[in-house]
Formats: sequence, structure tokens, C-alpha cells
Amino acid sequence: MKRSVIAALIALGISFSTTPSAQALEGPLSGKTIVIDPGHQLGNGEPEFADEINSTKFNGAIVKGCNTTGTATNAGFPEATLNWKIAKQLRQLLEGQGATVVLTRDSNSRSKWGPCVWDRAGIANAAKADAMVSIHADGGPSNGRGFFVIEPVRIKGWTDDVIEVDRRFAADMIAGMKAAGAPPSTYIAGQRMVSREQSTLNFSDVPTVIVEVGNMRNKQDAALMMSTAGQRDYANWLLAGVDRFFK
Repeated sequence: MKRSVIAALIALGISFSTTPSAQALEGPLSGKTIVIDPGHQLGNGEPEFADEINSTKFNGAIVKGCNTTGTATNAGFPEATLNWKIAKQLRQLLEGQGATVVLTRDSNSRSKWGPCVWDRAGIANAAKADAMVSIHADGGPSNGRGFFVIEPVRIKGWTDDVIEVDRRFAADMIAGMKAAGAPPSTYIAGQRMVSREQSTLNFSDVPTVIVEVGNMRNKQDAALMMSTAGQRDYANWLLAGVDRFFK
């Protein structure tokens, strides 16, 4: 990455690696910059950060807030924590294939908030990322389970510059994750949701998808999410989708 981009990311407190090992430099993702966006932050629900979290911006379709608390399992395991744990493992896997990886937050803490969704997209834009994967988990009907992918609609002046590659990215993520063994959503048709309201997608100028890795309200999904082995599986399934996109 250029020094100006690196300086901007450091100023935002963003974690990234620019010195992969010699082995990693020879990997299939050498030369690629990939942004991982672990959705939410533990502190988003803290009263002291209410003003920041409640700030709004027009996203090309609607006026939307900075961020939310995210959901949780019935046992109280937070989505923010799940996203963070998966993101750290995915970063290691991607770096092992030669990629430079940028995270949109550098901790999982109740003493921090955000970043706002438009800033998350801005981090990917500043890094001139080859792809951005925003990791989330759904709070859907308890009888439904499995992952699905969210992609944008065409909005003139907003998403029209990346809509075609976003669609391909979404299709490749779905195909790659399913082939690797990820349980597909039983309640979202084709594991594909098209949305005009997602600020992370609308503010992004690089190929971006939001992946809802599973349903936190479903017992089977929740058991996977709360286990170390399950979190590792989610990271590997996401890697399979990213690999398919770049191949």
C-alpha cells in the first residue's frame, strides 16, 4: 500500500499487515489487499457512545444510523464478539495466502464504539482494496439456519461503478462457501439477499459483500458460533468464497 494510505489507516487505529513472509509472498493472493470488516463493536450499546452511534448519513437510498449493537445468541453471546473471532482467524488464513489484510476495527471492547458503517467502507476505499468482506450474523427466525450473502442494488452515483463485480463477488462467495461445507440459509432464497439500504455496500467503491454467516437464534448455528472449532470453520468457509472470487 502507498505510504499515504498507510498513514491514514494508522491515524484511524486500523490494524493491517504489510510484511507477509517470503512463503506468503508466493501465495495465490499475493499482491491483493483484502479488507475484513468485523461487524459492530461491543461498546456500541454503551450509553456514553449514544450520540456517536445515533449519528446519521444519507446512503444513496435512505438516511441511516452510524452503527448498531448487533444481535446475540439466546445465551447472550454477542454478534460483535463472534465477528471479531472469525475475522482474526480469517486474517491469518488470508495472510497465509499472501494477501495484505486490513481490519476495520482493532479490538473487541466495551470501551470502544463503531466505526460508523460509512467509515468502514471508507477504510476499504482508502486502501484501494481488491475486496472487502463484511462479517455479520443474523438474528432471524429460530427455525431457520445457515449463511446468506447481501449485495447492493444499482444506485446511480453510488453503486453503479461496482455493481457488476459486487454481483459476481456475491455469487462466488455463495458457491465457494457451499462447496466448502458451510450450511446454506434455509430461510433466504438462494442464500442471496439484494438490499438498497446497506450503508457498508452503498458507500463502498471496491468489491464488497456482507456475509451473514449464520442465524444466532438457531440452536445449531449458535452451537457452532460459540465453539472455537465452529469459529474456525466459519473462517475457512469465508476463505473458500474469497478464493473462488479471485480465481
